[in-house]
Amino acid sequence: MAIELPNAPRGGLRLPALVATAVGVVVVQSTMISMLNGAGLGAVNYLVAIGLAALLALSYVLSFAELSLMLPRAGSVGAYTQAAIGPGPAIIAALSGYVAVAMLGIPAELILVDALVGQLAPELAATVGQPSLLLLALFCLLNLRGIDMFARLQTALVTTMFVGILVIGFTGAFSGNLGAVFTEQPFVPGAALSLVALAIWGLVGLEFVCPMIGEARNPRRDVPRAMFIGLVLIVIAYGMYCMAGIAMLTPQALGSATPHVELAQSIFGAPARIWFALLAILGSATLLNTVLASVSRMVQGMAQSGQLPGVLARENRAGAPAPALIALALAIAAVRVPLGMDAGSILSLTVAAAGCWLIAYIIVHVDLIVLRYRLPGTPRPFRSPWFPLPQLLGILGMAYVFLNISPTPELAGPIYRNVAWMLGITCAFALFWTLAVQRRNPFRATPLPAATSVGAPIAPAVATE
Repeated sequence: MAIELPNAPRGGLRLPALVATAVGVVVVQSTMISMLNGAGLGAVNYLVAIGLAALLALSYVLSFAELSLMLPRAGSVGAYTQAAIGPGPAIIAALSGYVAVAMLGIPAELILVDALVGQLAPELAATVGQPSLLLLALFCLLNLRGIDMFARLQTALVTTMFVGILVIGFTGAFSGNLGAVFTEQPFVPGAALSLVALAIWGLVGLEFVCPMIGEARNPRRDVPRAMFIGLVLIVIAYGMYCMAGIAMLTPQALGSATPHVELAQSIFGAPARIWFALLAILGSATLLNTVLASVSRMVQGMAQSGQLPGVLARENRAGAPAPALIALALAIAAVRVPLGMDAGSILSLTVAAAGCWLIAYIIVHVDLIVLRYRLPGTPRPFRSPWFPLPQLLGILGMAYVFLNISPTPELAGPIYRNVAWMLGITCAFALFWTLAVQRRNPFRATPLPAATSVGAPIAPAVATE
C-alpha cells in the first residue's frame, strides 16, 4: 500500500521557511526569560540540563518525523492518534496539547508585549489599552492572505530573532567572566537532573512544522530536516545565551522578572534597552505567526477528519483556513482581554497547559509504538532509529518533567488541578463528539487507509470569501 505524500498546491514552503516554523514557538521573550532564570539557578548544571533536555526533544522529533510522513495530514497529532488508538484520544491530544496551549500561553506573551509598548510608547498604550490585540489582529489578517505571506514573514522574523540571540550570546560570553560558567556553582548531577524540567521549555514546539506538511514543497526530505536543524539551532543559540547570562549577570539578576533586558543592557549599554525591546516584540510576533498558521491548520485537519465541526474545514480563496484561523484568534483575544496587565493571574494556567503539551508528546510516542507493531509493513519514508528506545526514554522523561512541572511548591496544587480541569473538559467533549455526533467507539482506531485519505491537505476544500 503506497502512501502518497502531499505536494504543495499553492507554491510550497521550502526548507528555510519550514525551519523557521519549527523554531518559531521558542524564539520569544517568555522563553528567553525562563532560560536565563534557569541559568541563574544552576550555572553549569543548567547547561548540562539543556543537553539532557535536547535528548528528550530528539525523542519527540524522531516520533513526529516518522508519523508525519507515514500519515501526512494537516491534523498532525489528531490524525496519528486516531489511526493508533481511536478518535477520542485523538481529540483529547490535539485540543489539550495544542489548542489549550495557544489559548492560554499566547495571552501571557501578549501581556509582555503590552508592558514593553508601555515603556516604548506610553501614549499609544494609554490610548489603545491593549496594543497587543492590534498585533494579534494584524497577523491574523496577514495569515488570511495565504501561505506565501506566512513564509515571507516567518523567515524574516525568525532570522532576525536568531541573529539577535546569537549576537547577545557570543558577545556576552566572550566579553564577560566566562570562567563564572564553571566556577559559580560546582557540577552536581542531581542538580542538573532537577533543572531538566525547566530547560525543556526552550526546546518544545519543533513539531509545529508538521501541520504545514501539505504546504511543503518537498515534505519527504524537508519536514524531518526542519525539525532536526531547528533543534540544533535552538540548543546552540540558547546554550550561548545562557553562557552570556552567567558571564555577565549575577544569579540574582538572572532570577529577576526581566533578565533578558538586563543582559542586553549589560553588554551594549543603556541604549540597548529600546533596541532589545523591539527585538522582544518581534519574538512575540514570531510566536503569533507560528501558532496562528500551524494550530489553525491542525484544527482544519481535525475538522476534515470529522473530529470538529465541518465549518472549520473551509478555506478562503488564498488557501488559508479562514474559519479556523479567525476562531483561534478570537479565542486568544477572549482570554487576553479580561486579564489586564496581570501576568501572574494566568501563571498556573499556562504551566498547566504546558503539562498538557507533555501529555500530548507521551501520546505521540505511544502512537508510534502501537503503529509499528500493528502495521509493521506500512511504508514509512522516515523510520525512527533505535526503535523503541527513543520512544520509551521519551515517555519516561516526559513523565518525569510532568511530575516536576511546578516552578514553586505553592503552585503545584493549582497547576495539577488546572491540568485535571483541562483534561476533564476535553475528555467530556471527546466522548460527546464521538458517541453522540459521530456515533463511533472513541477507542476504536481508524483503519489506516481511511486515516490517510480523510482530511488530506490537498483534498478539495470549500472556499469562503
